[in-house]
Amino acid sequence: MLSYLSDYLYKKINVQQKKLRELGILVVQDPTKCTHLAAPAMVRTKKFLCALASGPIIVSADFIGHCIKHGEVPDPEKFPLKDSDNEKKFGVKLKDALIRARANKRSLLRRVPVYCTPEVPMEDTYKDIVESNGGTFFIYRARGGATIKPTTAEEDDGPAEPVYLLSGTRPEEKKLWPRFIEMAKAGNMIPRIVKTDWLLDVAMSQQLKWDKSYLSSES
Repeated sequence: MLSYLSDYLYKKINVQQKKLRELGILVVQDPTKCTHLAAPAMVRTKKFLCALASGPIIVSADFIGHCIKHGEVPDPEKFPLKDSDNEKKFGVKLKDALIRARANKRSLLRRVPVYCTPEVPMEDTYKDIVESNGGTFFIYRARGGATIKPTTAEEDDGPAEPVYLLSGTRPEEKKLWPRFIEMAKAGNMIPRIVKTDWLLDVAMSQQLKWDKSYLSSES
């Protein structure tokens, strides 16, 4: 059995890894390689969301505590992660998200291009979340970066699909918006300039959701 733990829990039991290995539990840091995720709560961290995309068995931190204290691996189903407060906060039932994740098979964002301005903090976090869900991620600089191939509606195989730009509202980011919109439309795509909350909510719910409230201010 492989068990993947959130950063918080990983640091707490680091000294106990030998005991866990003896029980057949391997603590991994790569969320794409886990079969089980142990966490203290539903959190929108990179590792939690990247692991969620694989549809692992999710248990509470008490599961690890039991393993260490009693020297045995209990039935994971007896230690489900329950977090009604954050389910309400994020507007998603963890059980439903897991069902969708297993059906998605890490392909939720397949063929969904996601761009990001260089000014967005922790851009690598969003890159990992996108790629864990089967999407493609690019840094958008307007010049010298990845671009969308110009395509007319007649040349396209289907209707125009959305393309996303993760962006804040700093002046240097807003300068990129007109060119991004122009590039998207030239490629027969629908430009959406969004807050990072859009990606975090999509990854947590494991479904492509859309609402105008995700648009960056004035975009």
